[in-house]
Amino acid sequence: MKNKTKTMAVLSIYIAIAFIFSYIENLFPLPIPFPGIKLGLANLVIVLALCQFGLPYAFAISLLRNLLNAFTFGSLFGFFYSLAGSIASLFVMYLLLFPLKKTQLSLVSVSCVGGIIHNLGQFAVASFLVGPSAILPYLPFLYFAGLIAGALIGFVARLCLQRLTIGIK
Repeated sequence: MKNKTKTMAVLSIYIAIAFIFSYIENLFPLPIPFPGIKLGLANLVIVLALCQFGLPYAFAISLLRNLLNAFTFGSLFGFFYSLAGSIASLFVMYLLLFPLKKTQLSLVSVSCVGGIIHNLGQFAVASFLVGPSAILPYLPFLYFAGLIAGALIGFVARLCLQRLTIGIK
C-alpha cells in the first residue's frame, strides 16, 4: 500500500479492533480463580499486524491500544503491566518470525512463546512493584495461561492470515 491515507485507515481499523477486543474482555472476564488472566484477544490483532505489516506498525498499534485501554478501563499501574508484556512479547515474536526465519517455527509456536513472554513481562513489573516473593507462587499459572492463550491466538491468527489480503508494504 503506497497510499498513506489507505495505510492510516487500515492501521486505524486494526487499533479499533484491538480496542474493541480489550473492551469485550473487560466485560466478560474468564471464570477462573486467578486474577488478571485473560485470553488476550487484542493480541490477535498484534500478531496479524506483525505478520502483515512488520514490527513498526505492530508496535504502534500495540502502544496505542495500551494507551486507549489505560485511559478507558485502567490505571497507570495497569498501563505499565500491559505495556511491559506487550512490548516484550512483540519483540520476541518478531525475532522468532523474521531474523531467525531459518528455524521454520509455526505461527502457533511463535504465538505460544509470545503469550508466555507477555505474562513474564507483566510478572517482572509486578515483581518490581510488590517484590518477587509475594507473587512467585503465581508464576506457574501465568506460564500455562500464556501458553494456552498463545496457542489459541496463534491458531486463529493462522486462519485469519489465510483469508486476509491486506498489506501495507
